[in-house]
Amino acid sequence: MKKMHTYLKVMTVALLAVLFLAGCGQSSSSKSSNDKTTSTRVLKTAAGKVKVPLHPKRIVTNVYTGDVASLGGHIVGATSLDLASPYLTKAQKKAATNLGLTMKPEAVLKLKPDMIVTSNEADVKALKKIAPVVYIPYGSTGNIEQTATKFGQILNRKKQAADWNAKFKAETKQQAKRLTKAGITPSKTTIGIYDMQNGKLFVDGAKWGRGGQALTTGLGFKLPAAMQKIDAGPGFQQVSTESLKKYSADWLFFGSTTTGKSSNTQAISDLKSNPIWKSLPAVKANHVVQLPFNKMYYFDPTAVYQQVKLITDAMLKKA
Repeated sequence: MKKMHTYLKVMTVALLAVLFLAGCGQSSSSKSSNDKTTSTRVLKTAAGKVKVPLHPKRIVTNVYTGDVASLGGHIVGATSLDLASPYLTKAQKKAATNLGLTMKPEAVLKLKPDMIVTSNEADVKALKKIAPVVYIPYGSTGNIEQTATKFGQILNRKKQAADWNAKFKAETKQQAKRLTKAGITPSKTTIGIYDMQNGKLFVDGAKWGRGGQALTTGLGFKLPAAMQKIDAGPGFQQVSTESLKKYSADWLFFGSTTTGKSSNTQAISDLKSNPIWKSLPAVKANHVVQLPFNKMYYFDPTAVYQQVKLITDAMLKKA
């Protein structure tokens, strides 16, 4: 009887041990399964829904390199124009492979990305077998604050985006005060953005780089009615010298863009000697600001943040 009692005790302990181990295994399996389901998430993009990593660690981009970098995203590859930005740090440039003008599949594959961010719809089909492709049409992200928020969602860095927006608001408020103190009230002042491209004159809206977001969303300047139409439409428009008065503003921001071996030197000289250009109120008042192309071309959060003070300093020299 005593032997039977001992046997039952041993069997009971053994059964409990088996149940405990089974429970642990089930818990471990459940945890593993749970990890798998939370390691990715689904984004809605212009090309449809795409499953992306919860925390992407190897990102390849074109056009949006600065936007990703501004929020601390780790970029392993980017196109050459993006990597020429003076607003990227040395460490960010060193970590990223220069892909040239476009993202060729062979070059992208070697980088083993876990996310690709592009403005080129054709990249979706060409690269989707390599990594999830987030397609964002150029000009579709809204103003710079909305852009930061959108990339915060894409990269799962919402806190970093919110922090940047708060920092941006503080900086623009400070620089706007400097302007107001000098007699320039942004809310009552219009600005025009002009760009000489390969000998042709263009007028740009506020969402086409060239300092547009620093001037409007940031400092609070206004676009003239004619430029508002361009801003709401294509974003830029070629104009003739004869039509310049239609696009006149209190302050003019002038840029020069060239490709290849072309030069705008003669075209700019001709423009500045033209009687219509000379007759513009902003030209007469010496309210024309020309800043370096490489400092004004880029339009990501870091670039726009730094452009705010750059523009303010330039205007104060002429106020």
